[in-house]
Amino acid sequence: MFKRITPQTIADWGERIYIRFLELTKRFTSTQIMALLAIIVGVLAGLGTCLFELLLYGIKAGLTHWFPVEQSHFLFLFYPVIGIILASLFVKYVVKDNISEGVTRVLYAMSRKNSYIASHNCWTSVVGGATTIGFGGSVGPEAPIVLTGAAIGSNISRLAHLNYKNTTLLLCCGAGAALAAIFKAPITGVVFVLEILMLDLTSRTVVPLLISSITAAAVALTIRLNQIPLFVLLGIFCGLMSYYFTTVNARVGTFFKKIDSPYKKWLIGGAVLGILIYIFPPLYGEGYEGFMSLMHGNTTELFNNSLFYRFSQIDWVVILFIVGTMFFKVIAMASTNAAGGVGGTFAPSLFVGAFMGAITALVCNTLFGWNLSLVSFTLVGMSGVMSGVMKAPLTSIFLIAELSSGYGLFIPLMITACIAFAIDYYLDPDSIYTKQLRQNGELITHNKDESVFVFLRLDDLIQDDGVYIHPSQTL
Repeated sequence: MFKRITPQTIADWGERIYIRFLELTKRFTSTQIMALLAIIVGVLAGLGTCLFELLLYGIKAGLTHWFPVEQSHFLFLFYPVIGIILASLFVKYVVKDNISEGVTRVLYAMSRKNSYIASHNCWTSVVGGATTIGFGGSVGPEAPIVLTGAAIGSNISRLAHLNYKNTTLLLCCGAGAALAAIFKAPITGVVFVLEILMLDLTSRTVVPLLISSITAAAVALTIRLNQIPLFVLLGIFCGLMSYYFTTVNARVGTFFKKIDSPYKKWLIGGAVLGILIYIFPPLYGEGYEGFMSLMHGNTTELFNNSLFYRFSQIDWVVILFIVGTMFFKVIAMASTNAAGGVGGTFAPSLFVGAFMGAITALVCNTLFGWNLSLVSFTLVGMSGVMSGVMKAPLTSIFLIAELSSGYGLFIPLMITACIAFAIDYYLDPDSIYTKQLRQNGELITHNKDESVFVFLRLDDLIQDDGVYIHPSQTL
């Protein structure tokens, strides 16, 4: 009745998954594919960690929860050795492979086995480690869970038919993700991989590592942090807003470039700015006061000197005013620079992000009666839009973490910043700084392979001092 599952059957399934994967990602760049695979590895590593913890604490609770706390128990004398025996028998007769010293096995796979780790390690280390520790073995969970995550990354890479370089990257993503999930510390997972597994520190490697670690930690924390889905949603909004930011900035710049007369530029730019600031006073200057008001949860100050001051206590007016200010901030910034002003886009991206975060919190509080922190969502929104606009998730995460004088928002910051970065990168791979340079063919710092050709001098490579052989000559 049921078909027997054989290694060939599993291989066929893998091939079908690979073909389907190619169909779904045919429009993706290699960077986008690696980011997608990093998310998949992070989810699976996070689930594997949850399974490990569930099994570990289930065994421990079943064995010890009924002990009287006021006295010792003789079973402590026997539990550890029983756990060691069970784990040893499991390894000898079921696994039939060495799964101890997980980190060492990962390093060995990277150096001697082309980053290939057997598929059974995706679950056997979970069972062996949970049994050993659950029965009282005085060891840590990190070795078996790192091997589990690394095995997940390695086998996902095999399914995707990746080369050694990308297989190693996904293996490291799995290892870092598993460690991030077990300790609920994403940055620790990234740094562990960079220092212990010695992966090269480049944007190509750090971003997938960061994505997988955040994803795994988010999966492990989903039950504890019920606001994670909202930060995911905020990340999506910030990614779309980042694309709006860079696109509108480029279009406004193109519009002003078509105007030959500087006087017309001054007149049009001044008129646009004057009207916008008159209607939305928070657009005046760099907008520092505006997003500081949001950071302190004081939306009333945004209406100072505004036509709408008398409506500042009406929730929906506040939301619409913030939405208008956010969208027109980009036009005001772009018009200022394009008309001849001198200024940057760093602070405006923080401004727009702050307003995006505030809108998310205010809408949820108004519609559903929730009590979301306006300050937290404002800060996280700042990180999201900045990450997308500048294609700099790490910079945005650490900047806002330091601005908020602590790392309590670290995981929400990482989730939102990475999702915003991924969405905006999919829509437009250039940052606001590189977009114009790439369009003009003047960007030589962001693609090392292209840079080699830029600096290559073909005249120096051509040899013109050879001996010429004519067809009429004999051997």
